[in-house]
Amino acid sequence: MTMFLLPETQGVVVVRSDASKFVDTFCRRVARGLLSGKPHPRSNYVVTEVGTDRLHVSAADWWTAINVGLNELDVQFERSGTLRYQVRYWRWALYALVLSGSLGLIGVLALVFFDLRAYVTHFPERMVPGLSVDANLAIAWAMVLFWGFVWPWLLIFLHKRPLRRLATRLITEVDAEASRIEAA
Repeated sequence: MTMFLLPETQGVVVVRSDASKFVDTFCRRVARGLLSGKPHPRSNYVVTEVGTDRLHVSAADWWTAINVGLNELDVQFERSGTLRYQVRYWRWALYALVLSGSLGLIGVLALVFFDLRAYVTHFPERMVPGLSVDANLAIAWAMVLFWGFVWPWLLIFLHKRPLRRLATRLITEVDAEASRIEAA
């Protein structure tokens, strides 16, 4: 599988706060509610590893894992002022693949076991105007195959950018809070 289809993304953010202060503040943010800073049933995250310059945050349950796809977040200070993060969203991707694949399988079974040709011939108003019965059948097959088996992979790829923005926003918010604490 090529890298762009893997449900992982990463980035680098410039931060102003000290590494240990940032990690402490991030842990408190996770305890309060990672996504919004307040508790929510679909935002249940836990810190599973913590060090002076790194931490690992994980979605604690499936509702959280499929909510926005922020399943695993690793944060590591590289040097003063630079923070590298990696987001892995395998559980979110598995949910998308299983859901779409199940619907695709149902669609394939329906196309195989029901006489679609007779249905389309009997109800010509259901056909795409100007196309033959065979062309309409090809469109039905293409739609089932696309939505069932291609679309989830496109979702996995397209989900990278929003997750990078979310991770950057969370890191920036925590950095601003940690900087305020340092200044006080």
